[in-house]
Amino acid sequence: MDAETVSLLVSEILASYCFKPTPSGSTVGVPWSAEKVHGYVEQLKKASVKPYRQRFELRETFEQVEQTAPAYADFWVVAEGDAGYVVWYDPANGEFGLGIRAEGNAVPVSIGVRGDLVGVFCAM
Repeated sequence: MDAETVSLLVSEILASYCFKPTPSGSTVGVPWSAEKVHGYVEQLKKASVKPYRQRFELRETFEQVEQTAPAYADFWVVAEGDAGYVVWYDPANGEFGLGIRAEGNAVPVSIGVRGDLVGVFCAM
């Protein structure tokens, strides 16, 4: 997979995104409104970057956090948000995830938030 293919995928997801409300009572707290989610979609469009490959330190599970020698994976960065957050794409399993550029780390850290593009961005 190359940057152009990843960029096309992100563009298609954003162009075809359709908000599906969560049934009341099926979540903890109050479900988000369509307006709130669409506001995040607009922010995501502005935060999108030309995809580039990036190595991430994996700190997604308790076991990974406890390891003395960290595990790494390479993903495509597709968006850069505030406070060092980045949204990445893994073509091996078709998942998007959330990472952060932590001060003092040479590479960003994947923090265990995975899912669809919009949902991951909303988790920032």
